[in-house]
Amino acid sequence: MSLINAFNKLNVLVIGEAILDSYLEGFSERLCQEAPVPIVTLTHRQNVPGGAANTALNARTLGANVRFLSVIGDDLEGKILLRALLEHGVSQEYILRQRLRRTLAKHRVISAGQILVRFDQGSTNAIDLEVEQRLIKDLHKLFPQSDVVIISDYGYGILTPNLIEAIANLQQNFPKTLVVDSKNLAAYRKVGVTAVKPNYQETMRLLGESELPENQSRISYILQNRKQILDITGAKIAAVTLDSDGALIFAQGNSPYRTFAQPINHANVTGAGDTFISALSLALASGNAVNVAAEIASMAAAIVVAKQGTATCSFAELQQHLSSNLNRMKKTPLEVA
Repeated sequence: MSLINAFNKLNVLVIGEAILDSYLEGFSERLCQEAPVPIVTLTHRQNVPGGAANTALNARTLGANVRFLSVIGDDLEGKILLRALLEHGVSQEYILRQRLRRTLAKHRVISAGQILVRFDQGSTNAIDLEVEQRLIKDLHKLFPQSDVVIISDYGYGILTPNLIEAIANLQQNFPKTLVVDSKNLAAYRKVGVTAVKPNYQETMRLLGESELPENQSRISYILQNRKQILDITGAKIAAVTLDSDGALIFAQGNSPYRTFAQPINHANVTGAGDTFISALSLALASGNAVNVAAEIASMAAAIVVAKQGTATCSFAELQQHLSSNLNRMKKTPLEVA
């Protein structure tokens, strides 16, 4: 499929918070005597890369050559996460360890396919100055060598103001396809961003709203404010993901475009946004038109949504999906009054 054949020629740099996604699965047949809660007898544990690590993993499984720049703690969760990344073919060369920092981890306890509880751990304060300088040094080395730079900023202390400033300076001197997924997109306004990928809640915060105005749908409200979203983020392209409503994509000088989500019959889905941004970034860097890149990203996300837990989309899966859905690539832009 020519639309994605160039993926394996791309050098991708992913920057952001690596998270360990841990799934503790079992069965429950009785309640605890100490409290009215179920007792889960564990039968299986799965540890997979999450957060920015999942973004890096998705870019790798889609065929790109990936370097991952992150910071973890010198602890058991960090060792497990590094092993999981290595098993999936993502190098740990540029993942720095900071003493006294705790690796980010999200542990989910599951019984009969249902998540009963999630408990999180890890440091969310800013990385220390020594590690920050090492990170910036590696960034200066890797940025010019990259075709695509993906920032996956969960707001957990890695994307410091100094690091964002360094990215902005490098982007000015070595322009790349630069795509940002962040809980604070306004911080990247002057970075020279190609595309941003806020979800609905993040978009509402960008616009300073806590809820929709009366008698407006999510689609209509976002379309009405699309120019403001581009202005606040400084991006050329915005892809607003809307879970079951698909995604809205708009670019400077282009008509807006909408993709549609596929219905799912289970609730245990994690990381579809990581897949979306990875596929979108690779598709844009390969020279695809914005609407085509949006469809490629949506198809990749749909493949992941059909799976359980934190998952990835492979090049072969996406290629097969594209081959059987070529008619979706012929849609006209969304008509807006």
